[in-house]
Amino acid sequence: MNHCSTRTNADVRKIRPPTLTLTVFLALVAGLVIGCNSNAMPTGSAGDLTSAAVAVPVLITDAPADQLVAFTLTLNSIVLTNSAGKTTSILSTPTTIEVCHLDGIQEALVTASIPEDTYVSAQIAFSNPQITYINSSGQPVAASTVLATTSYTANFAAPIAISNTSSSLLFDLLASQSVTISGTTVTVSPVFSVKAVPNATAAPSSGKNGTGMQQVGTIVSVSPTSLVIEPGSGSDVTFALTSSTVFQGPNAATTLASLTAGELVEVDFTTQTSGTLLATRVQLLPPNPGGQPLNLLTGPVTTLVAGTGFKMVLMQPAGPSLNPSNIGAIYTVDTSSSTVFAISPQIVSLAGLPFTPSFTAANLAAGQTVAVTTSAISGTTATAADVYLAPQTVDGTVTAISTSGSYDVYTLSLASGSAFASLSGASTVVVYASSATAAMSSTSIAVGSQGRFNGLIFNDSGTFRMVAAVCPDGTPHP
Repeated sequence: MNHCSTRTNADVRKIRPPTLTLTVFLALVAGLVIGCNSNAMPTGSAGDLTSAAVAVPVLITDAPADQLVAFTLTLNSIVLTNSAGKTTSILSTPTTIEVCHLDGIQEALVTASIPEDTYVSAQIAFSNPQITYINSSGQPVAASTVLATTSYTANFAAPIAISNTSSSLLFDLLASQSVTISGTTVTVSPVFSVKAVPNATAAPSSGKNGTGMQQVGTIVSVSPTSLVIEPGSGSDVTFALTSSTVFQGPNAATTLASLTAGELVEVDFTTQTSGTLLATRVQLLPPNPGGQPLNLLTGPVTTLVAGTGFKMVLMQPAGPSLNPSNIGAIYTVDTSSSTVFAISPQIVSLAGLPFTPSFTAANLAAGQTVAVTTSAISGTTATAADVYLAPQTVDGTVTAISTSGSYDVYTLSLASGSAFASLSGASTVVVYASSATAAMSSTSIAVGSQGRFNGLIFNDSGTFRMVAAVCPDGTPHP
């Protein structure tokens, strides 16, 4: 379990396990990989190996680093080595990833063609890190980065057997172990952990908030049984659709027939056998009334601008006017009386809470992650059509546990120096978890233990309360 703490020695800070986000409409986030585009077929090459190859989903996630709000890295290659020392490449095209939005979330990196074998290590080559962090004054800093090494070999804790019915591969970029901040200079030495992810035996019920696996992208094609989206970099991602797939959108009438090529969507999914990704929920962004192409900006609010809007760090971009070079930039978002403020339909467990969950221009707060839809972008200024409260991840020490109706309630003391604490001024977040909260491990949570939760954070008259969608590190509710 990875958690964040920050140690300060003079002006040198080493980031240790902290935080991020599930996405909403956005958070739409869950994932997103950024850059050029490829096709939907499995990628990779056999290298030294001659055994039959099978399609294997390769997922990417991030262990938290609370100070960071944007961290991009280009993955140039990934090579697996088997127990006999032979190799196979599973990433044929350099792919740029942003990992801060992946704290607590997994998304598809590539569906790779991997020879059936038992593997013991992976060598990852990378370049071009870009980082934005929040300093002790609560200000975003676009850092000058120094890449200390260009590759990392992850030796597996146990050999991983690949077959056409086995688990997927999960690459975890341990951001808290990979970054050292000194003044405004950031030294990056990427560290990865690799493990097998068991395929789901069944899809979660539609009453769940999510699966912990998400993807955002542009629809390439859609049929009654499949959805292909372009995530922005690397291979297109193909999702299987079934009669159980839930469709959400601007209105209750959103169905499979509402989806057309070129539209932006967010997909919750699970991994299935034979390399299949099953879409459990597909969320369609609202159409632009003017007909212009829609863009999505997702990231934390840094400053409120009285009467006109707010400033935010762009963590996850999507749409024709945004690209990887925009990540980490500070955007000014202009709002008006016609801007719609809304809560993502992804979070279904909002009934029976001991507070009223609301998100409006009046209770928007610095530190909250939002997703902004816009067709009007000029430089780093955007005029918002919609502003959605998006999922984000916080972690810290559990100082109290109670119940309220059907919810387990956790008081989470935030790590000193975390981005959310620095931006919001809060020292605690009250977390509400229910049977709709997806648990990604079986670790129990107790007073004094470290906890990490992803969900929507509401500003309840100055008290920050999260309705949890995912708990990556423990079992929040029986």
